[in-house]
Amino acid sequence: MSQEVITALVNLETQFTESEFICQIEDLLNSNLHEFDSGEQTLKAYEVFQEYSSAIETKLEDFLSKEGLTEEELFFYIQKIYNEDPNSLTCLEYILSACDYQDFLEMVLTRKNLQEWTQTEQEVK
Repeated sequence: MSQEVITALVNLETQFTESEFICQIEDLLNSNLHEFDSGEQTLKAYEVFQEYSSAIETKLEDFLSKEGLTEEELFFYIQKIYNEDPNSLTCLEYILSACDYQDFLEMVLTRKNLQEWTQTEQEVK
């Protein structure tokens, strides 16, 4: 992998792991976990997805602008790293979840289940 690709991906990961951005996403998701369950989803749940997707899209647009990259170049870089190691970048989960409602639901329901499990564990202690 070229140094150009590595640098771009490191910068992408850095932007998506900035504490302010992570707090924004965490607040959005955690404050709306009650809207999600494994059954039929509410309109509010879809609105949360749209808000999440918009935040991710804005972050990606900012990144492309700062890096002087096109969407196609970024996609190529992401595809390259994903093919080598799909778990190498934290930001991939954010980006992929913003592209597909089912992926988003899976991410949110996993988060909700983990939070419920953690609360149950703390209550038992």
